[in-house]
Amino acid sequence: MSEVNVVALIVALPEHRAAVDKAVRAMVAPTHTEPGCIQYDLHEETEHPGSFVFIERWKSEQALKEHMAMPYHDAFLAELNGKLAKLEVKKLVRL
Repeated sequence: MSEVNVVALIVALPEHRAAVDKAVRAMVAPTHTEPGCIQYDLHEETEHPGSFVFIERWKSEQALKEHMAMPYHDAFLAELNGKLAKLEVKKLVRL
């Protein structure tokens, strides 16, 4: 199994910034308890408030799939519905 790296960009619509901020912050603690999680760090762009970036490292592709199947992940996506200007998820390989 090889490690999977992910960068996820979440940009809130201005009128939904507070709700999106609350939702992204709520994902951190439960995700850290997942056995396949190596790193799951949340950041906000300093020059673009409401633009959030998750930097993630997972033990395997299976660990990432298990994360995405968690009930709180589904609830998170439902909470973000209609509140985002952008959602972009990139899987990366280290060179």
